[in-house]
Amino acid sequence: MEYLGSDYTITDQNEAAKRQLVSLLEGKRAVLMVGAGSSKIAGFPLWEELLNNMNRELTSYLPMPSNADFTVCADLIKDELAQQGRIREYYKFLERTFQPKSNRNNHTEFHCALVKLGFSGIVTTNYDIVLETAVGEAFTEDRYCRCDPIDLCTPKPYRVSDFLRSLSPTSDHSWVLHLHGCYNNPEGIILTRRDYLRAYGELGTSEANESSGRILDTIHRKVIWALLSVYSIVFVGFGMNDEFFMRILDIVQEDFELYPDVVHYAVMPYTSADDIKRALFLKRKGVLPVLYHVPECKSPSENPDHSGLERLVFELADSLGVSVGSPSVVDLTKKMLER
Repeated sequence: MEYLGSDYTITDQNEAAKRQLVSLLEGKRAVLMVGAGSSKIAGFPLWEELLNNMNRELTSYLPMPSNADFTVCADLIKDELAQQGRIREYYKFLERTFQPKSNRNNHTEFHCALVKLGFSGIVTTNYDIVLETAVGEAFTEDRYCRCDPIDLCTPKPYRVSDFLRSLSPTSDHSWVLHLHGCYNNPEGIILTRRDYLRAYGELGTSEANESSGRILDTIHRKVIWALLSVYSIVFVGFGMNDEFFMRILDIVQEDFELYPDVVHYAVMPYTSADDIKRALFLKRKGVLPVLYHVPECKSPSENPDHSGLERLVFELADSLGVSVGSPSVVDLTKKMLER
């Protein structure tokens, strides 16, 4: 594959992808879709860490199967607590884990830069309100700005309609749509395999398995289908391996015969050539990867260094003339290297 031929071609094509993304952001035509990788920067756990903490704190005697999907492990923990009459502990754990931090450092300058890049709306699969507090700080220089969560997992679909109708280049980011729930409604949070099935149903892998109107038979499918159909989505901190979400992406592409058009963008890490190959496979789904490098860990216990994500977002902010009182890209790079 030509893209993998040398460091030069990797850099060259990735720079072209960044220029395309900047052009999209300049028109404020995209919707930001944020995953757990973004909130990790603010100190909130990723899924594996969350499940390990939950198991250790609530069901330390319960062994977790090796190599099992995290949603399956979450079901095991939740079922065990329910059988013991301790289900409230499960909900309390989620609420306390993702509630705003008491020291007010709920977000970082990275998040302020991210929300100011020029999006027509903000959507997340996260349970915290990092993005809401970042919006509140990032835009206060222009006006008083209050940003509230809208939870797709509550029985208030009219609020979701309000959000969808508010999406525009002039959006003031009064809301962030939480697709999988919010910390203050832990009973509605989508975490376990059973939760996903409740929200999305059993996704088939072919047209035959999803005929007769099943493709849009849940509110989650409908909302995500609408977002992917009408807007260009920029994924940040999003693993792009959620089988439910990726199947909806396939459905939209099939419905509108989009292949091989690039419609969406995904800011993604890479360490090796294999990571680049996996990222480039997304182009078949109409998603153009914009890559940042993560150095190889020296030991299994070492946490991956995702500071490249922060540098990339500040670089995009500089390209767009966005100021959030952040250091320049050069200063930020020096700061990262000093860690």
